[in-house]
Amino acid sequence: MTEEYSVSEFLQQAMQSAPALLVMVCLLAAVESLVVIGLLVPGMAGLVALTLAAAAAGLPPFWWWLAGALGAIAGDGISFHIGRFSRRGLHQWPVLKDHPQWLERGYRFFHDYGVVSIAIGRFVGPLRPLIPAVAAVCDMPAARFWWVNILSGCAWAAAWLLPVYWLGKEALQHISGPRMLLIFAVVCVLAFVVSSLLARRSK
Repeated sequence: MTEEYSVSEFLQQAMQSAPALLVMVCLLAAVESLVVIGLLVPGMAGLVALTLAAAAAGLPPFWWWLAGALGAIAGDGISFHIGRFSRRGLHQWPVLKDHPQWLERGYRFFHDYGVVSIAIGRFVGPLRPLIPAVAAVCDMPAARFWWVNILSGCAWAAAWLLPVYWLGKEALQHISGPRMLLIFAVVCVLAFVVSSLLARRSK
């Protein structure tokens, strides 16, 4: 029982700690962008939950945007360099070998849109964790990838995290505690369902 309480207290303190929240959103944004892992982890629900917690904790939106952007940029950057290291061996990864259509869609998308696919793909759930690695396999120059990665990472954090933050902040001013908890739970469930459906659709 004591152990359960200590875990509960730890989570409660973490959700109220600005540094802990910033680290968590940065890590989750990075993990959600990693090749293959991003397809298996429904990170949208976690990002929504953390963003609402940040709004409740009164965390400045600039720092929230920056942490999310850095995580997304790092995740795509790691995926790109994994692609450069693996090259055609990427097809032999167990998960991708079992689902060859994932990479096929990634290659098709990259060949259709070229360098712009790095930016567009960041906003397309099932393709997001694949495009950077595919771009590397297709010999996109690292310098070109990184400037698009940085710009699109900043845009992604502004488009996805800040609206949720401001909606949460606004709701906190007009909705009582129990109702806010209910809305928080519903939003998280909806985000989880949507991200799970997108992941399943990509299969």
